[in-house]
This record gives sequence, structure tokens and C-alpha cells, in this order.
Amino acid sequence: MAKGTVKFFNTQKGFGFIQQDGG
Repeated sequence: MAKGTVKFFNTQKGFGFIQQDGG
């Protein structure tokens, strides 16, 4: 998984959005 702050994660669907540190 990419490093960064997790903005949202859906455990039911098994995916999420990550705000990467590098922009």
C-alpha cells in the first residue's frame, strides 16, 4: 500500500483513497 494519509477506506469493497505525501 502506498505511503500517505488515508482519507477514506471501504472495508466492504476492499479499496480506499490515499493522499500521498509527495502530492
